[in-house]
Amino acid sequence: MNKQEILRFAETIEGAMYDYPFSEDFETAVLRHADTKKWFGIVLAAPNAYLGKEPAAGQTEVLNLKVPPELSLLLRENYRGVLPAYHMNKTHWITVVFESDVPDGEVRKLLELSFDITGKRSKE
Repeated sequence: MNKQEILRFAETIEGAMYDYPFSEDFETAVLRHADTKKWFGIVLAAPNAYLGKEPAAGQTEVLNLKVPPELSLLLRENYRGVLPAYHMNKTHWITVVFESDVPDGEVRKLLELSFDITGKRSKE
């Protein structure tokens, strides 16, 4: 999936929205709960060096999502396109690299899961 597909899918989740909250940054999109404005995901540029991509000096758009820690480990073991979250808590968040080996259906499930678990009160 790419950024536009992610944003279109997020719009289909009842109670979800996205915005561009950072001044003068019209690329980073935050996926939120419409009622509480709590984040459940973010589309941002991560350094290629962090992602293990060439050229190392460049950047690639990615999706960060919240998942249970045990699922994070399982996903990272099974997909090269899932990494500890860039610029977020690496225990509770993952980075999904766009158009990687992670199937689109899996990305959709992870978006819905992140929406569901961030809707509850968490200890984080």
